[in-house]
Parts: sequence; C-alpha cells; structure tokens
Amino acid sequence: MTEHKKAVLQVANLSISFDLANGKQANVVEAVSFQVFEGETLALVGESGSGKSVTSLAIMRLLQMPPGRITSGEILLNGKDLLQMKLDDMSSVRGNEMSMIFQEPMTSLDPVFKISSQLVEGIRRHQQVDKKQAFAIALSMLKEVGIANAEKVIHEYPHQLSGGMRQRVMIAMAMANNPKLLLADEPTTALDVTVQAQILRLMLKMKEEHGSSILFITHDMGVVAETADRVMIMYAGQIVESGPVERIFTEPKHPYTTALLQTMPSIATNERRLPTIPGTVPSPLNFPAGCRFAPRCQYAMDICERMIPSEKIFGDGQMVRCHLYKEKEVTAYDA
Repeated sequence: MTEHKKAVLQVANLSISFDLANGKQANVVEAVSFQVFEGETLALVGESGSGKSVTSLAIMRLLQMPPGRITSGEILLNGKDLLQMKLDDMSSVRGNEMSMIFQEPMTSLDPVFKISSQLVEGIRRHQQVDKKQAFAIALSMLKEVGIANAEKVIHEYPHQLSGGMRQRVMIAMAMANNPKLLLADEPTTALDVTVQAQILRLMLKMKEEHGSSILFITHDMGVVAETADRVMIMYAGQIVESGPVERIFTEPKHPYTTALLQTMPSIATNERRLPTIPGTVPSPLNFPAGCRFAPRCQYAMDICERMIPSEKIFGDGQMVRCHLYKEKEVTAYDA
C-alpha cells in the first residue's frame, strides 16, 4: 500500500531523555524510526509510560526543553528537518503543515476566549484573509465537523460545551488550514463510547476530504482496528513490532502485542474477566539490560535477560524485535 506513496513524515533514530534533579538522565525514547505516508493512518500503540506522547510532542517541537532533551535523531516533514528549524519558524509549521489534537481539549482551548476568537486567530495566522473571511471559514469548519448549531456555538466559551463538542471544535481548529499531517494523541479517551465512535468517524472523514495523513496515538487496540492502516507497538521507549493492521491483528509476533490483543473484549467468547498483563512498564531509570518486556513475558529465555533483541523484518512489511525469532527464521512461535 505504501511502497509507491510519498512519506509525509520521516522519523529516524529518535532518542529522547529527561534531565533529573540528581544530574542523571532518564532515557524515555530510544532509537525510534518510522514513516507516515500520504493518505494513511498510522497508529502508535502502547501502555501509559511507553513513550508515545513524548514522541508526538517531540515531532511537534512542543517538548519542554529542559528538562526534555532530544539526544539523537532526525524528524523530516515533507523533507524539511524540523529539529534544525528555529522555534519561530516552527510556529508557521504548527497548525498549518501539521496539527495536533490532544486528549483533553480543555487544556488546549483557552477558557477566556470565545470559540470564534480561537479559530479565527489560527486561520489568519496561516492564511491571507481578513477577520470576516476567517470567521466565515471558521463557521464552515464547525459545520463540517458536525456541529448542528454552529452559528450559536461559535460565539460560546469552551466551558459552555460538552466534551464531545469541544473535541469537535479541536478537530475543526486542527483541520482549518488543511494540514498534511494530523497528530492525534488519545483524542477520544475522555469521551463516552457513543461520542468516541462519532469522533473517530469524523476524523477519518476529514482525513479523506482534506487529503491528510494521521499519526494516531492510543492504548486502545479496538480504536486501532477501526482507524489504522498500519500499526506500531511501543514498549518502554522502543518499537517492538510494526506492520499492516491486518497482519498485526491476525498474526501478532511479539508476546506484548499478543497480550494487548488478548485484553480486548470480544463477543465471540463468554469470558467474564479479561486477561491482564502482569506487572507494569519499567521505569526509564531501571530498564532491564536485555529485552524490556522480559520480566512480564511468559516466553522469556535466558538470552532475553542478557541481550537486547534486534529487529527481524518479514517479507510482508512486518517487523518484530524479539529473541523468539532468529535472523533468517521468521516462523511464528506457538502462542
């Protein structure tokens, strides 16, 4: 699907650390590489603490530095190296060439300004239009994201809107300047299931109509199944598996991916209790010497505790970082 398409975003060997009060550093993301292609939705999946949100903030150049620090890597947006840009120049990229939808819109929308002011400001910053024209674009965007009474909502403050409505406003704001890349960081987590489904459908509709690509950050494999073309599984700051969404769901290779899929509820079984993954994601201050998932893995071997597994690439575009597979032998283990 992606071979003939252009990469909108290229992340290569990205490593991120945080400075600690004792003078040490915590390495939270390590040598992460991936691409987002034109028109696709790439999901980045993992538990809380795996490094997903930090990665997205680094891409947007919104990582607080210090204490955050990008220690290595390259981030290219349509061929432009974002890490070499001055912060002033980045302001012309954010909201224009790429936009971000955050998990909780109340932290992104300014509570003291009306919706109209916030939309109009973003539009006028990147488009050569006057206030009247920008207002018309803002109103049109609110209607496009399914706000029925847009003429009323545009004059209201964020606190007057429901969570689902605020998230729609955030999507309208993110898409107002037709960005080529949309980063969505857990955009439906704070919403109830019905509204969540509506927002997911809306995001995919907007992607199609505006010709955008999406990097979708989530911990919910159900959301991934509904939205993604490809998926990357992140654990303790590393990508441990990636590939087409159908392959990941039908033939998961990494034990962590398998465990995540087993925690999904299914109408096909009568199980009253869902399986859980024992233990927690290790702290960046105390990552295991070998495979970072080994302490929680039922298939762990001696080598897993001693040596970091290398990436094994499958012919169908699937990658796994696991000692259960040899360099030239990629048969599945007995799950």
